[in-house]
Amino acid sequence: MSDSGFVDEAPIGAPDGASDGAERARVARRRRRPGPAAIVLGVLLVGLVAFGGWAWSSRVHADDVAAYESLAREVDVLDRSIVPLGHSELPPCREGVDGRITRTYPPSTGPQAAELVGYLEQSGWTVRPAAPPAFAHLTRTASGHTLTIDVVAATESSLVESLTATSPAGGFGCFLR
Repeated sequence: MSDSGFVDEAPIGAPDGASDGAERARVARRRRRPGPAAIVLGVLLVGLVAFGGWAWSSRVHADDVAAYESLAREVDVLDRSIVPLGHSELPPCREGVDGRITRTYPPSTGPQAAELVGYLEQSGWTVRPAAPPAFAHLTRTASGHTLTIDVVAATESSLVESLTATSPAGGFGCFLR
């Protein structure tokens, strides 16, 4: 009711029925459910997004595996030249978001650090500054990934204790694996 005493809206049950039809139309519009075309479009859209995510994830993981396999081949060639005592290999996504290959050498017959680093440099690896206990930190790029090898030794004339090769993998590629 307004200040002048008039009612602004007609009552819901107005005798002329004009407001009753408008009210029903307003309620019908609010309760409308999506039609079959809208449901199909929504399902197709969700399916397309899911397929795109799966395809992109697989591509990322394929690049990770290609880089790791390149590193594994390189270490296998190294193994034929300089025989290790023990070794381990963890492919990408198995226990982390990187692939790791480790070689340990016998304490009395392993290669000298300078010999091993020289061999790797001849194979195309680049020496970078190393943080202790590593004697040398070497890098190389394969399949868009920076591969690393850390050689642990006390000095360049001492025998190598271990070699750890790492191939980083994408966390998204490893998410569903």
